Amino acid sequence: MDTKGTSPSVVPAMIGAAAVTAQFVSGKAVRDALFLTSLDLSALPAMLMATSLCSILIVIANARTGRRIAPAALVPASFAVSGALFLIEWIVRSHAPSTTAVIIYLHISGAGPVLASGFWLIASERFDPRTAKKRYGHIAAAGTLGGLISALATERVAATFGAPLMLPLLALLQFASAWVVRQTAVSAVAGGMGSTDERASAAPSRSALRVLSDAPYLRNLAALVLLGTTGAALVDYLFKAQSIETFGRGDNLLRFFALYYAATSLLAFALQTSASRVVLERFGLGVSAATPSGALFAGSLAGLVAPGFGSVLVARGGESVFRSSFFRAGYELFYSPIPADEKRAAKTLIDVGFDRLGDGVGGGLVRLVVLLAPMSQSSGILSLAMLCSAGAVLAASRLNRGYLGTLASSLVDLSKRASRIDPSDAALVTGTRLLGLIRRDRIDPGAREAMNARHTAIDSVSLEPEVRDVLSLRSRNRARVVEVLSRDEGLTPGLVPHAITLLAWDQVADHAMFALRKVAEERVGQLVDALLDPNQDFAVRRRLARVFSVCVSQRAASGLMFGLDDLRFDVRYQSARSLAAIVDSNPRVEIDRDQIFAVVLREVAVGRGVWESRRLLDVVDAGDSHSALDEFVRTRAGESLAHVFTLLSLVLPREPLQIAFRSLHTDDEYLQGTALEYLEGVLPPAIRRRLWPFIERRSVKRSARTRDEVMAELLRSNHSIMLNLEELRLRASVVSAGSAAS
Repeated sequence: MDTKGTSPSVVPAMIGAAAVTAQFVSGKAVRDALFLTSLDLSALPAMLMATSLCSILIVIANARTGRRIAPAALVPASFAVSGALFLIEWIVRSHAPSTTAVIIYLHISGAGPVLASGFWLIASERFDPRTAKKRYGHIAAAGTLGGLISALATERVAATFGAPLMLPLLALLQFASAWVVRQTAVSAVAGGMGSTDERASAAPSRSALRVLSDAPYLRNLAALVLLGTTGAALVDYLFKAQSIETFGRGDNLLRFFALYYAATSLLAFALQTSASRVVLERFGLGVSAATPSGALFAGSLAGLVAPGFGSVLVARGGESVFRSSFFRAGYELFYSPIPADEKRAAKTLIDVGFDRLGDGVGGGLVRLVVLLAPMSQSSGILSLAMLCSAGAVLAASRLNRGYLGTLASSLVDLSKRASRIDPSDAALVTGTRLLGLIRRDRIDPGAREAMNARHTAIDSVSLEPEVRDVLSLRSRNRARVVEVLSRDEGLTPGLVPHAITLLAWDQVADHAMFALRKVAEERVGQLVDALLDPNQDFAVRRRLARVFSVCVSQRAASGLMFGLDDLRFDVRYQSARSLAAIVDSNPRVEIDRDQIFAVVLREVAVGRGVWESRRLLDVVDAGDSHSALDEFVRTRAGESLAHVFTLLSLVLPREPLQIAFRSLHTDDEYLQGTALEYLEGVLPPAIRRRLWPFIERRSVKRSARTRDEVMAELLRSNHSIMLNLEELRLRASVVSAGSAAS
């Protein structure tokens, strides 16, 4: 999928991020200034705990309301209500400044994160995971720029008119945010992304706590938020305490906070525009999410070594800069592959509930340190902040694997929603044809009697039965050859070499393959020797590789591994398919992971001309089963890409890999983006760099069919193929049982 173009949802999302961040940054500056001007610093820890309780109540109310109202309507309405509250607070402030300061603190700290989380929830439902990784940096940078502009404007307003006048301006920002967020919510429909909206239309079917308890990935994400926020709250207390000592109270304090937020926003914007995407692609989401806690750990350590306002400012500012840049661009991506109903249920709880809980825990720890160690409270608080930061880094380190697992589950979930057929029943799409079912010719009694009459000369000669069979196989008489190959008792060891030679004869190749498959497991050595013999006819080797598909032993798999090194593409292709069939039948077969990756690297280390020109000679042999899926792979997928995915399926999770392969060739951009993001995470870097030009910029023909129709067709095809494979296994079992009985 070409992601260089601008998605119709990107520009509205960037404007929405700028508006939402602008109102939140200005609100935090006003909140801190009014509270610290009206109340003593000693009230701040208690305020943090009260804010946590208020936020959790808001989260609960928001979750219940979200079960009835979609985010596209609920979030803009919440912004409008918040703006009306700012106007009320501005009117009553002159009568009760202290009480109003508390209410404003609860309002901004409690509702602000819920509103921001709602915006990012809407944004996450606009983009597939691949596009989100490319565009979230731009969206977050736009938000940071909006925060920078609003911080500078807040400083000027405070210097000219005073802090209280910011309340009606915040109300205007809230109303503007409501309109912009609404435009972001409907932009996908205007841009023709109806499927995305359909995907996100379902209301949460489970409670947030139930979703969280069932998903270790989300629990690690919640631990990251809780521990990161707790550490930030601890250092934030020291930062504000020393800010008051340095700048005093009143408008000067508001101007300092405004300049502080402007400076951190400017630095964050610089990091987002210059390094955010590089960090995401080179180091992964886990490292991006751990950067704020890493910066806080380093800053707290510096504060212990060199106490003072400067070191605390660096610790708090570093955490804020990385949280607004690398963390924001990476953190929101963790939600992109989560199903819409689970995301709506859990996101606000994690974003706000655990974030505010972290503030409350931080406030409680501050009070505990002040009570137990008042003379060394600074060092005690910094030590606790370092401990929390280390825990957050540990939680972040576990998220990359969970993200890949969630991407895989998302691919499976999308395919299941497209069709009622369970994709776990589908065989891996690996080429022009999957393992064909070779059908035995059924010779009616009359024809058999006539054929026997023609062979009375040979039958009357006193020869050993096996010698007569050898003469028949070498006679170039199709009827005599088919009669020997079709016997129920199977081939004797002496007949196997002659049957192998017959694979080069197109008129009897199917019968020879069927006869050899009946004895393949017992004659693995002979078959492997013939497969690896460079003097053997090419037609023999490419068809002989298909014979191994009925085997289940380690010996057969080890022999086929040598077939992956053959100079002819057809032989390598068929060997890989048979290996996939063996692994599917016997998961205990061991495949050398490094050897497979080395083979894949050789396959992709070719020019585009060679890659696109590869075609199999055996397109559809007589007797092979044929389905609509064959036409799909031949016209859309290409043999080279199918072969590489077959190889990868031997050592990587098969089900998500098969769905990713099919998704690359559908007309649905969301499926393609999810598949690309999964492949980027699961493929080794060396293979990804070589393979990426062949899949990311692949031209996919657009059609009038919907994604559901395409996926349903593919899954139906795979279901029928699986039934054919079951029939093949059943026949092989019957033949084996008959041989054992005789």
